[in-house]
Amino acid sequence: MDDSTPNEIDVRTLTTHQVTPDGSVICLNIENSGGQPIALRLPSFCVEQLLMTLPHLLSKALQARYGDESMRVVFPLGNWRLEAAEGSKDFILTMSTSDGFEVAFVLSAPTIARMTSAMKDRASTGTTHPRH
Repeated sequence: MDDSTPNEIDVRTLTTHQVTPDGSVICLNIENSGGQPIALRLPSFCVEQLLMTLPHLLSKALQARYGDESMRVVFPLGNWRLEAAEGSKDFILTMSTSDGFEVAFVLSAPTIARMTSAMKDRASTGTTHPRH
């Protein structure tokens, strides 16, 4: 960490959380390393930015911790749902864990074709080849 970082807070744990009735703000209630409660109020768009950043940061932390660049965060899939995206030829794939973590992705026809091909390759050869 940089010594010039202002107002640094060492977090011990996340205690609770709330969403404002209009959904514009999310409040994360935390306990600092000294045991004091702190409320961190974030506009929803900031939480979206965090969501996009945190998995990468956690993977980087695991890689640094274990000295292994193949390390990444994985979660057991509890359930999934595939539905048509309204007004589009795309699909929405929603995946969730049994403890409530959920993420949704839009899938275009070319993406579905590449995924299908990768699964067929895996089934026929027993190997996988990452595709983007």
